Amino acid sequence: MARKNSHREAGSGSIVLRKDGRWQGQFCNGRDPKTGKLRRHTIYGKTQKEVATKLRAATASIDRGTFQEPSKITLSEYAKEYTKNYLTALSPYTRESYRIALDKHILPTLGEYTLTQLSHRQVQAFVSSLGTNGKHLSPKTIRNIHGVLHSMLDAAVRDEILLRNVSDRCSLPHVVQKQIRAISSAELATFLDAIADEPFRNIFFVDIFSGLRQAEILGLRWPDIDWANHCIYIRQQLQQNQNKGDFSYYLAPPKEGKERCVVLAESTMQVLREQQQRQHQIELIAQPVWDNQWDLVFTNDFGKPLNRRTVYKHLKRVLRSCGLGDCSFHSLRHSFATISLENGDDIKTVQANLGHYAASFTLKTYAHVTNQMQQKSAERMDELIRSIQQSK
Repeated sequence: MARKNSHREAGSGSIVLRKDGRWQGQFCNGRDPKTGKLRRHTIYGKTQKEVATKLRAATASIDRGTFQEPSKITLSEYAKEYTKNYLTALSPYTRESYRIALDKHILPTLGEYTLTQLSHRQVQAFVSSLGTNGKHLSPKTIRNIHGVLHSMLDAAVRDEILLRNVSDRCSLPHVVQKQIRAISSAELATFLDAIADEPFRNIFFVDIFSGLRQAEILGLRWPDIDWANHCIYIRQQLQQNQNKGDFSYYLAPPKEGKERCVVLAESTMQVLREQQQRQHQIELIAQPVWDNQWDLVFTNDFGKPLNRRTVYKHLKRVLRSCGLGDCSFHSLRHSFATISLENGDDIKTVQANLGHYAASFTLKTYAHVTNQMQQKSAERMDELIRSIQQSK
């Protein structure tokens, strides 16, 4: 007589009728590596057919290797672990933006779900709700919030809590790239006149003729200037901590993580020489409290790093005074690129100066300028053709 096999295989199951009238199915999925005991799972239903259908789906997923072991960890609980283990390498600004997305949007809606309960439909419904229900967040903000959730669920996959990321392939709103207002060549003289008596005049002058990001020019150091070759090296950017009670400054790598060199016009180099003399005079007055620990080119009257908000506030005041109030600090960088292209610089040179990761990005960003350049090129070609025809 054949003996009943007491060792239940992974994926095998059974169905019984409970005393309360419900049907119950049980199946196993291997053994717990710590205890060696079978990992049993129970399914309930109103009918035997319903439980049998669920049981077949579960055992089939075990056979395919796609079965998700249930977890009791909620999104709120895992968010603490994720923040501790995965966000420490990010800059304080980025880390703060992740925290806001989690605390203000993701966790209030999805925080009580366990990681294995969360489905793609729930994530899609959450993402869609961000643009409605009185929130009406911008497409870019919605994409950023989804990106934080996606990153956290990716971490859960790496931590072997999830088999897949249910936030993959979500339908996200289309972001229309906002055209940044640039100071044109025709407006340049007006802008330079407006900054003439500004305390931060040298910052604004150097920036519009170098295309540096605000954090890069505030983090520019005297050793980064190559006086002999009329160039500056972008090796770091000035950042500020965003932790409660700690708003100290630190130097971080450039945005793209690579050093770059920008060759400057002689007039711009002369402004840097003036800045060096001006700083030396201020240092003599401020002694012995002068403290320029990083040898920064632009500092306050005591050698300390400049606050980006203070610099920006001064710039906005100047811009409004000369009718350019719709411009921002980034407009100076944008203006440098636009003026460079209008004056004949090629895309590859502009890309290298700006520190873009690819020339295709530069070309896409400044397509409106290159279109104008192509039109002028066509006009010059037409003049050449006409001159040849007239000479016959």
